[in-house]
Amino acid sequence: MSDKTAEKRKQIMVTAMQLISKKGSAATSMQEIAEVCGMSKGSLYLHFKSKEDLEKSIYEYIALRIRDEVVQVDQESHLAPKEQLRKQVEVLLVHFLEVREFLLKQIHENPGSGKPPFEHECAHQEMNNALLWFKNKLRSVYGEEIEPYTMEIAMFVGGMLGAYIRFLFLPGLPLNVGILTNHLTTMLDDVSESLLSRKPAPLVPIETWEQLAGIKPEETRFSRHPLVVIKSLKLKLKELPLETETLHDALDSLSLMEKELLDMHPRRVVLRGMLRNLEGIEGIDELYSELSTTIHGVLDLYLFSDGRIQEEL
Repeated sequence: MSDKTAEKRKQIMVTAMQLISKKGSAATSMQEIAEVCGMSKGSLYLHFKSKEDLEKSIYEYIALRIRDEVVQVDQESHLAPKEQLRKQVEVLLVHFLEVREFLLKQIHENPGSGKPPFEHECAHQEMNNALLWFKNKLRSVYGEEIEPYTMEIAMFVGGMLGAYIRFLFLPGLPLNVGILTNHLTTMLDDVSESLLSRKPAPLVPIETWEQLAGIKPEETRFSRHPLVVIKSLKLKLKELPLETETLHDALDSLSLMEKELLDMHPRRVVLRGMLRNLEGIEGIDELYSELSTTIHGVLDLYLFSDGRIQEEL
């Protein structure tokens, strides 16, 4: 998918989301969306085969945008792990506020439909990635001893976040995102510190992960997001005695990969090409292997959940 096509799809999704937020999906036609976007209805159908397809893509756009911004906070090395976590909770709540009207209209028009906006396989993989990220985040904030309690802390945080988000959906309720964020992270501190001091047997053992996410966390060798691995690689490359041209080429390749990964639909050919540019550089074997593994995981999640992208490949 070209940059121009990707940008056009993004414009259509943002426009459609704004229209649906005001009028609802039933009252928003593909013809109206096309007119506001300054294109013909036929051209709109070249990008999205139906309104259902467009709405599904909007959900994906929202979820991936939130995920990418949360992951980018992990690269802010000047922040302590606990400060990163607080900022990530705030990012999540702010984004839900931004799309509140769109989601409210969807809920109002489809009460109790039970129809998920994502394909089951895609949602399954996202849950697994989220659990892996959360396990590593807990370890960085509270130490390795917290790991046996990963599942029950995840359930606690998920329940609290869900409750807060439902409050954010109440129109006119004067809630402050900063206060909500501080309250949630303080409660997380209290729960984690209590578990670490009492050391009870976990009520929900981490082995439950196998049933919920399909794989055991200890069987996953690499669990960092590729954007985080790229940052580590950049730092490592600058420490190595490389020729100037080799260093610049490697850093440029990593920067292009960063840009591609932040796109809604990363291009397989670009990511693979940039990976090949890093092959054979001495001193980065372990990080290169980690990046290659995580990149292929991202490709599986982004590309093969979308039939249009498969055709392009």
